[in-house]
Amino acid sequence: MRRYRDMSLDSAFFAFGLFVVALLPLPVAFAEEKYTVDIVRKEAQKIAIAVVGFPPLKAGSATDDLGKQAGAILTDDLKNAGIFDVLDPSLLPIEATRVEIGQEKGLMPALNSLKAQAVVVGKLSSRGNELILEGQLFEVVRGEMLSGKRYVGDLRTLRTMVHRLADEVVFRLTGEKGIASSRIAYVSSANGAKEIYVMDYDAYNPLLITGNHSINLSPRWSPDGKKIAYTSYRDKNPDLFIVNLETGQRQKISSNPGLNVAPAWSPDGERLAFSMSTGTGTNLFLIRQDGTGLRQLTQGAHIDISPSFAPNGRQIVFNSDRGGTPQVYLMDIEGTNVRRLTFGAGDYSVSPRWSPRGDKIAFVGRLRGTFDIFLINPDGTGLIQLTSSSRHNEEPSWSADGRHILFTSTRNSQRHLYIMAADGTNQRRLTKNGQENYLADWSP
Repeated sequence: MRRYRDMSLDSAFFAFGLFVVALLPLPVAFAEEKYTVDIVRKEAQKIAIAVVGFPPLKAGSATDDLGKQAGAILTDDLKNAGIFDVLDPSLLPIEATRVEIGQEKGLMPALNSLKAQAVVVGKLSSRGNELILEGQLFEVVRGEMLSGKRYVGDLRTLRTMVHRLADEVVFRLTGEKGIASSRIAYVSSANGAKEIYVMDYDAYNPLLITGNHSINLSPRWSPDGKKIAYTSYRDKNPDLFIVNLETGQRQKISSNPGLNVAPAWSPDGERLAFSMSTGTGTNLFLIRQDGTGLRQLTQGAHIDISPSFAPNGRQIVFNSDRGGTPQVYLMDIEGTNVRRLTFGAGDYSVSPRWSPRGDKIAFVGRLRGTFDIFLINPDGTGLIQLTSSSRHNEEPSWSADGRHILFTSTRNSQRHLYIMAADGTNQRRLTKNGQENYLADWSP
């Protein structure tokens, strides 16, 4: 993973903006075809798909085969989606890179015999300093094109272009938004500071967001993916900030003496729930994103923290020690109808996060002295333990499609970010930069 030198947020995003990928109008050959995808699968089944094309290409100052890189990125994106079984190219009757766009029809009988349901044909070419990525998606049985896209960028946006193609494939075959173009905000510790970074979902292209050499915690994406709320000790008090990632504008929205921590956006993006010190306790409040309209939700001498909204915006799950030990509670948006949710995950249950699908809540429980990640239904039934190791697994965050969970683990001594499927399978390490990485949040 590349490390970026510290820079101002304004400068970093201005530079990024110069290389935003442009999606060009499609020529006739790449016009989108409107078909109903005839792929029926059960939840446990995966879509068998082949990735072909991507002939060798070296362009500009690149010494590596960019075509091979593009094909590998797309293959990884489809595998990481968790819904595809990507065909081994060695099973094909011809070398995969020799398949040109427009020649896919001759490959359909072989793909059909291999039970492939879809195929992506890709090509990367260059024009001056520009890179052009072309991709077509076909349904194998009928040989019909489901989508044709062309993306234009440069060497620095190669991964972004391929991620967008992967998400197009996911959308056309499932009707759901993919995760390849999503990003992760997280805290990384180095030299005594805790800074917030944003990176691609696969840990590439980290970008420094804070850079104030202080303590910055709990980044949370707005529902539109344009802003991040976080807590910072920049001004010596844990204050609540919002930064606009498009403009670089940064606003302090709560600076009450004491804690202003653990923000969570409402689904409509209009308000945030957060924890603020109030006399002898720490309680939950609602506030508009411009800092106005402060409203208290909970009261008492206990600690209420880590709010997370239900997707319908009518309920909040949170953490409280009001019963003597930290446990997960639910309440209505008005602060009423408070009830305890967790009972069977040990004596310590924290960090609840509501699934974007609304059917599950992930949280951290402590059993036999070890923190692990659990799932539970909003009615308190269906408790499932997802992680189990001799180290701690904490701080769950859902992907926007509800199929994956991002979390922090100390299984390799340092705190690092990991990803797993929502059923606890396919756990894999994400960050490998030699620093501690934690408190992550997955973008919409």
